[in-house]
Amino acid sequence: MNEEVSGYIMGRVLALALCALLLVPLASAAENGENKVMDLTDTPIASIETPDISSDGELFPITLTLTDEAASNGTAVAWTWQVCINTGVCLTPVPADLSGSADGEVWTASMTPVETHSYVNYKVTLTFADGNSTNYPESGFGGKIWSDCWIAGNESGGGCPADVAPGESSLPAIGLVGVLSALALGAAVIRRR
Repeated sequence: MNEEVSGYIMGRVLALALCALLLVPLASAAENGENKVMDLTDTPIASIETPDISSDGELFPITLTLTDEAASNGTAVAWTWQVCINTGVCLTPVPADLSGSADGEVWTASMTPVETHSYVNYKVTLTFADGNSTNYPESGFGGKIWSDCWIAGNESGGGCPADVAPGESSLPAIGLVGVLSALALGAAVIRRR
């Protein structure tokens, strides 16, 4: 009886995993080429300025302005940026401090995207005078700026040269392997019953 219940639960988990794997490409495909800006509502951040487009090997600056209250109470600013490349792989996120103005209101930093990148993700961390820190957003990346030549699966944009064409990204292959693995595992579970 216990094995029967366990098999039933495993079947349900596999079905949910299969559904999730099939929905991931659909969710990510809808956003290709569209910049994402951080929602600053109810935050100590007054504004964030970045370029509208990132370019391989060219400086990518960020300027963050704190509210008057946050600037006057000794808040420090850092950001974490991540570059994703045209093969569908995202590089390791890089945390870095921003340099503040004398009054603590305006904070700046920059980074340089690698060759053949698709976009730059970023999030912001504020460290308050009491030592507590908060990430904006709390999880994931709040900002995404697409490259002037990006490839995502079979889509491309941003004015890529004619010799740069979209191809098969590694992401659909990973999804297909996951789906096939889930189906094989599900068949094995059902066969054991």
